[in-house]
Amino acid sequence: MLTRFELPFFGTIASHDLLVGLAIVICVGLGLRWTIVREQLPPGRVLIAIFLMMVIVLAGGRLHFAITKWHFFAADPTKLFRLSSGGLHAPGAIACLTIGGWFVLRALHLPIGRFVDGLAPTVGIGIALARFGCFLNGCCYGEICDLPWGISLPSDSYTYHSQIEAGVLDRGAPHSHPVHPLPLYFAGVGLVISAILLWRRPHRRYEGELGVILLFLFSASSTILEFWRAEHAYRIYWGPLPQLFWVSLAMTVAAGILGFRL
Repeated sequence: MLTRFELPFFGTIASHDLLVGLAIVICVGLGLRWTIVREQLPPGRVLIAIFLMMVIVLAGGRLHFAITKWHFFAADPTKLFRLSSGGLHAPGAIACLTIGGWFVLRALHLPIGRFVDGLAPTVGIGIALARFGCFLNGCCYGEICDLPWGISLPSDSYTYHSQIEAGVLDRGAPHSHPVHPLPLYFAGVGLVISAILLWRRPHRRYEGELGVILLFLFSASSTILEFWRAEHAYRIYWGPLPQLFWVSLAMTVAAGILGFRL
């Protein structure tokens, strides 16, 4: 796996960090264009709103990751503020954005529905780029898979060591057992969601519809894909099912109720 890139002036950078940064740049650029040009919203306030929402997304995704993976930060809590130490959880980012974004848009006197519709199609693109970073980084993979597209990971990957700790792989094996390329599943879903939203935009029935569709499709797909995530020692369960499953399911139900009412 290509876990590191050598960039001029930046030196060595992790693939996950590079792709997350690229996702932010592209989403901000497209978001500015689509909200200002397509939705005819004031550029200055849109720029401030997108910047604040970017901070909320990073903080929410990081907070959710830290709560569920605190063992990564227990010895050195300052790593919480370094994005290169661990990752982000999309459900936490979206949940915080849904709540915090409402306050931001109200404070800036921006129409919530039109702003959300302008920004929503960019989210799936950002998810796809970030998840491709996970794919290159060798993390967030699925359970063991005997299908033709299963991927074996090298001995320096997180998945390789997880399988050894779980007792399903012998020490000294040249690579891991084939696993579901879960990051690519998420990336594909993200691109499909963006395509659906761009197709739906000319036919929307009310302002904010694209945001509701985004929340529903992403949450529903995450709920389903959670069943293919690989088990590991620190995975959190609420009852018989993983915590991430319940969070995604709750967001799916909330989006469905909101869409029905609107």
